[in-house]
Amino acid sequence: MKPITTAAALALLAAPGLALAQASNLELTGKIYTKYLYQNDATTGCLSLSNPFWPDNIGGHNGVCTELEIGIKGRVSDKVSAGASIQSRWGALWQDWWENGDTRWDYPSNTPFTGNTSGESQGMNHAQYIKLRSAWARIAAPIPTVRWIHIGSSDLGMFNEWTIGKSRYIDRTNGYGAFVEGALGTFTYHTAAIALPKLFIGPRWNTGLAHSDPLSSFWGGDWAYALKLGYSPHPDLTLNVIGAYLQDVEADRFDPDLTGEPSGDRGADHAVKWAPRFRAVNGTLEATYAPADFEALSVRALVAQGWSHINTDYATNAVQNDQGFSPLVYRFDSLGKSVPVGDVAGKVLVELFDPFENGLSFKAEYFNIGEDFNANFGARREADVLLTDGIIGGGFVTGGQLPTLNIANEFVDFDEPWYESIIGWHGGTGVVEYVSGALKLTGELTYLTYNTNEQDRNVELEYPDFLYTDGFTDPVSYTANSDYANVHDRGRDPRSVYKEFQNRNTQIAVLGADTLVPGVQGLTAKVKLKYVRDVDYRKQDNLDDTYRGDSMMAFAQLGYQFNNELKGTLGYEWSYWDEKNRGGSQSQGFFDYATRRHIGRAGLSYTFGGANIGYVLEYFHKDQFRSIPGVFDQKWRVVRSKAFVEVAF
Repeated sequence: MKPITTAAALALLAAPGLALAQASNLELTGKIYTKYLYQNDATTGCLSLSNPFWPDNIGGHNGVCTELEIGIKGRVSDKVSAGASIQSRWGALWQDWWENGDTRWDYPSNTPFTGNTSGESQGMNHAQYIKLRSAWARIAAPIPTVRWIHIGSSDLGMFNEWTIGKSRYIDRTNGYGAFVEGALGTFTYHTAAIALPKLFIGPRWNTGLAHSDPLSSFWGGDWAYALKLGYSPHPDLTLNVIGAYLQDVEADRFDPDLTGEPSGDRGADHAVKWAPRFRAVNGTLEATYAPADFEALSVRALVAQGWSHINTDYATNAVQNDQGFSPLVYRFDSLGKSVPVGDVAGKVLVELFDPFENGLSFKAEYFNIGEDFNANFGARREADVLLTDGIIGGGFVTGGQLPTLNIANEFVDFDEPWYESIIGWHGGTGVVEYVSGALKLTGELTYLTYNTNEQDRNVELEYPDFLYTDGFTDPVSYTANSDYANVHDRGRDPRSVYKEFQNRNTQIAVLGADTLVPGVQGLTAKVKLKYVRDVDYRKQDNLDDTYRGDSMMAFAQLGYQFNNELKGTLGYEWSYWDEKNRGGSQSQGFFDYATRRHIGRAGLSYTFGGANIGYVLEYFHKDQFRSIPGVFDQKWRVVRSKAFVEVAF
C-alpha cells in the first residue's frame, strides 16, 4: 500500500461535507508554569495542602514542578468555532525524570513496593503524561430563538454559586455538557445538560464508586439539568431565575437480569432498569434594582431553595460510617426510611455609592440561610456570596463564604484564600467606606446567629459534624493528615455547621485602610484590624460547657513599585485567640486554649513581556497553650517559600 502524500491528505480533508478552519483562522497558544516550594521540613512535593482524606503523592513542601498547557482554537466560519486544550498532569518533580509512571504494589499491604528502583514507584502523574483538559464546539445554528449551541467542556460559569457553581481552577474546564443559549422575545435563556463528576458530588463525595458503596458502580447515567431565564420588565430592574436538577442513578439491584438466570419466565428481558441513588434540586430567583434617576443606589435580592434525597438502599450513610464527614444531610422517618431534606435561603444587599458626594459609601446586607439548605453542586471555592469578611479570613490569607457543605480547601498552596460554609447563618452586615484621593478607609460590623442552633441534634445518623467543631480555624497551619486525626490541632473544620448541642452567636468587627504613602512615589500601605467574638452556650442544662472565643488580628503591609515590571511587598500579621472551653466533651468536661501567632512575609513579582515571575517568603511563629491535663503545648517555627515562573506564548 502506497503512503498517503501531503497533497492527497489535504485533498481528502477538503472533500465536500467536511468543515475546515483555514490556517489563518487557527489559533495555537501555550503556557509553561514552573513552581518551586521550600519549607523547613522533610516532605516532598509541589503542593502545600493536597488531599487531606487519603494519602497522595503530590502533596509536600519541597520540590520543583513544571506544567505544560497547549490550547487550540479554530474559527471554521463566523457561525462555527471549536477548540481543545491538553495539559500535563500535575505532580511530577524535576527529580522524577526517570519515572515511567507505573506503580508496583506490595500485597497484601496494598502499598507501593518500597524496594523497587526501576522507576515504577510514584504513579502515572509522576510520568508527566498529557491529559485532554477540554474539547468543545460552538455553533450559531439557524434555529429560531437560538443564539449559540455549545457542545463539550465548560467552566459552568453561566449559572451561580447557589445552583451549579463555576468549577474551581484545577477543574476549570474539565466539566462537559451540552448548552443552548438564546432569547425568546424579551426573555433570555440558557439550558444545559451537564455530566456529573464521578467525584465530589453526592453521597460520600461520589456518584457511584463500588469501593465506597458496594451497590454503586454505575455513573454513566448521572447528569445535571439546568435552566436560566433572564428578564428585564423595566430598564432599572433585572430578574434571573435559575433551576438545577441533579440525578445520580444506579442499576436496580432487584432487576431480574441482575438477580439470576436471564430467563423470560423470571421477567428478565436483557434490559436493566435504573434506580435513583441521589437526587437534588436547587433554584434561585435574583433581582437587581439600579434606578437610573438615582445612580448611587443598587439593591440586589436573592431567594434560593434546596432539596435533596439520598436513597440509602444504594448509598452508604456517611454520617454514621465516615466519622461525620459528609457533603450531604441524611434524614430518616420513624420507620428508618430515608426521606427528602430541603430548606430555603435568602439575602438582600443595599448599596449607596457616595450619595452625598463626599467620599462616603454605605452597604448593608441581611442574610438568612436555612439549616437544611445545601448547594451540593454549587461553587466550592473561588467565590464569595456574602458581604462580610467572615470568621476565617485574616490578613495574608483571606477567606470567603459559600452555601455548601462541599467546601474545597484542598489542592492549594499556603498563600491562597480559604472558604467556609455559611449553612445556617442568619444575621446582617454593615459596611462604611470612605475614599479621598489615594486614601480608602473601611469599617464592618456583623452580627450572626445560627439556624443550626438546636439541642440533641442527631449527629450520629443524620447531620454531619465533620468531627472537629470547636475553635478558630487556622488556615496558616492547617495540616493534612491521612486519617483526619487532627494531630496538629487546627480547630473547627470550615465545613462544620452542625453540633449535637448548640446555642451560638458571633460578632465580627473589621477596620481597614489602604493608601499611597505621601512623599514616596510608588509606595503603598495597608492595614487591617479584626476582632471576632464567638460564643456557644452548647447544652442548655450544663452551665460549665459554654465556649467563649475571642480572636484578635492586626495586619500591616507595604508595597513598592520599583519600576513598571518589578513590585515588592513586605508585611506582618499578629493574631491571638483566647478560647474558653474549646476542647473536650460533655462527659469529660472542657478545657481552655490560648494561641499566639506571628507571620512575616515578603514578596516580589516581576512581569516582562510574556513572562510572570513571583516569589513569596514567609515565616510563621505560633504558640498554642492547652490546659488539658497530660497534653503538651505546641509550637510552630516554620519557614516556607514559593517561587514560580509562568510564560505564555
